[in-house]
Amino acid sequence: MPVMLTFSFGSRFYRLGVTILAKGRISAQQLKHDPLMAQYLTTRSWVQQRGRKLLTGIAAAAVIIAVALIVWMVMSRRERAAAESLSEAFKISAALVSNPIPPTTEGYVFATEEEKNRRAFEAFEKAARDYPSYHGDLARYQAAVHQLTFDAPKAEAALKEIAARDSNVGAQARLALAQRFEAQGQLEEAADLYRQLKAKPGEVPPLVVDIHLARVYEAQGKTGEAIEIYFNVAKEARTAGVGTTAVTRLTILDPARLEQLPAPEPTSPFAGFR
Repeated sequence: MPVMLTFSFGSRFYRLGVTILAKGRISAQQLKHDPLMAQYLTTRSWVQQRGRKLLTGIAAAAVIIAVALIVWMVMSRRERAAAESLSEAFKISAALVSNPIPPTTEGYVFATEEEKNRRAFEAFEKAARDYPSYHGDLARYQAAVHQLTFDAPKAEAALKEIAARDSNVGAQARLALAQRFEAQGQLEEAADLYRQLKAKPGEVPPLVVDIHLARVYEAQGKTGEAIEIYFNVAKEARTAGVGTTAVTRLTILDPARLEQLPAPEPTSPFAGFR
């Protein structure tokens, strides 16, 4: 009894099935010249030749993915550790100072400001040293600010290094240095830093820089320049903190300029309510 082979690959296999039904067998010569069989043999040969390369490529890709995953896990762990280290330093920086220390107080408490500043300096220094690529400049800046209270020369050197950077932390360092120079009576150095900060304030509010610069001009005897800055600040933000400071200084230095200011906008008693 002839054997029927069924295929679902189109009319060519259908005709081959008919031949088998008719003759009961298929010859080797027919298989040799059949295009579909030739395609099958060619494909099998290609797969066999390249199978090892394909497996090698798959294995290499798996290794790369595994290495990338390990690196990501390590970096994530370091990032979390860096954030925790910096957070701990900020907790010390914001700690309560009390002598005697209350017995029921939670968190950090110090008996003196010096003790607190030294501990905060150490904590920020450690954060910057252990994780320099994660908020390193911010930690160094904070460490220098606390160090100003007990080792000013080293702190100033650190702040000058950070202030040279074109970044938000660099702007904060310039402000801290300028305030330090202003407090020490180094008015020209302070004014120069405030002018630099005014050109590139970063995240420092420009009106804050203006108020500081006007105060330095006033101390230098440059009253006219100080009055002009106070007037502009008061005109821009009369009811804000820096604006009220500017109005106060104008009242003392040049009361006539107050009349040139626009009237403050009336505040509604229902402001903030809808």
